[in-house]
Amino acid sequence: MSTTPQPDPRDTGRDRLPTRRLTRLQQLTLTTWRHASTRVGRHVAPNDILAHVAMHAVVAVLRDTTDPLELFIRHHHGEEEYALVHSLAGERSTDDQLDLLDSGFLLRWQELTRDGTGPEELPPLTGRFGPQRLLP
Repeated sequence: MSTTPQPDPRDTGRDRLPTRRLTRLQQLTLTTWRHASTRVGRHVAPNDILAHVAMHAVVAVLRDTTDPLELFIRHHHGEEEYALVHSLAGERSTDDQLDLLDSGFLLRWQELTRDGTGPEELPPLTGRFGPQRLLP
């Protein structure tokens, strides 16, 4: 007696979307967003209202994007979102403003992929010396 589930003969596969995978550049961008979010978590105080407003304003603007892969295109042409962060976050370094911007993109990415239907991420690059760290 076999315990392997048998395929449903009525399933034609037409309803299933093909598996989408991130490109290396998209994976690198997503990793950059995650590192930015970590820095924001370490350096932005919970009561720094302007920073949090700037981040969540980016999320709100990105809510017209419903495909997670489109976020990478938006990020590549993110001058308007950066200007929004710049106008809301107050006097901060460019690096801090970019971290807030990238954190907003990560929050939207997480909203779009939280149901598990997002693109497949790539495994870390490995070389002769094992996995390489991109940022300290």
